[in-house]
Amino acid sequence: MKKKVNVNGKEITIVGTAHVSEKSKEEVRTTIKDLKPDYVAVELDDDRYRSLIGDSQWKELDVIEAIRQGKGYLLLLNLIMSIYQKRIGLEEGIKPGQELLTAIETAEEERIKFGLVDRNINKTLERIRDELTFWEKVKLFSSLIAIQEEKDVEIEDLKQENMISALVKELETHFPTLKTVFLDERNSYMAEEILKQDFEKAVVVVGAAHVEGLVKDLKNQKRHEEIETKGGRIPWLKLFLYGLPMSVILLLGYGYYLGGAQTFLELGTVWITLNFVLTLMGAVIAKAHPITWGAASLSAPITSLIPVIGAGFVAAYVESIFNPPNVEDMEEITELTSYKELWNNQVGVILLAFLFVSLGSFIATLLGAGAMASIIANLIFI
Repeated sequence: MKKKVNVNGKEITIVGTAHVSEKSKEEVRTTIKDLKPDYVAVELDDDRYRSLIGDSQWKELDVIEAIRQGKGYLLLLNLIMSIYQKRIGLEEGIKPGQELLTAIETAEEERIKFGLVDRNINKTLERIRDELTFWEKVKLFSSLIAIQEEKDVEIEDLKQENMISALVKELETHFPTLKTVFLDERNSYMAEEILKQDFEKAVVVVGAAHVEGLVKDLKNQKRHEEIETKGGRIPWLKLFLYGLPMSVILLLGYGYYLGGAQTFLELGTVWITLNFVLTLMGAVIAKAHPITWGAASLSAPITSLIPVIGAGFVAAYVESIFNPPNVEDMEEITELTSYKELWNNQVGVILLAFLFVSLGSFIATLLGAGAMASIIANLIFI
């Protein structure tokens, strides 16, 4: 899939690829050799490039520190998307992103200047974390895991315009925020980075889904800041996550005011039981260390009232102490090709403990607040 565009006397050929296609590698190499551009732009950032050439940052990663800094869900999302791409690549017999490396290798062979023009992957994942609604995140994780078993689509079909248009349209329908962050924002970022360079003829190598949007942004010379600096949105999810524990505390206090110590004890029992059971289930599902089960379930009634700590962080921290990952785990985490393998890698187990215990705590908080409100309503109206 190729598109040509001329901007301010600059001739730009955009090659749209399937990231796990052997044919894409050959198309990229042939296009660069035939056109002999003076600049090659590649849909990569420094971190993704280092990962592709085997210099994985996971080897030096302090997982607990990353979770403490609020990057736990980013690590999980990164892993899930990586596994998804590798699953598709197994069918083709090629590692994801090899055609991007081919573009760089060919440019070096031909002594052509090249550039990594994509936005940093961590920034994109942070934007996805911050912008997606709770239900969009649930749908995204579910669909990525479910689609692993689907093998109906031919890899080369992913480069056809009608297929790409249908996929982008479907993405816009079901995940409008994801489409904005993952495609639109990166298109404008790459367009601006490309046009900053001094060249007469360039070849740009990107995933096929980026081609149409990138052509438009190059023609319009769209500046990335227009999207990057948007703000003013009310953080409803944060308000909810912080407001819910406060509501529970108020319910406990109001229950004591209405019914005394007996009602307070009843409300407290409901709260403690739900948090204990659901976070224990989360730790068990993650196949964490038994000590982690106890730490997560015992701390949950308190941490659920303190969003800045969270039972998930406690579970991950305790798991890393009593069952720390070894060097082999750190090296193999980026090579996983199945979601089931996460349970066999200790880095994966730590992240799963963080995820499932956090989810259990969240559900317990919702159910607990509802049950407590029901008890208090009965006191008032009966």
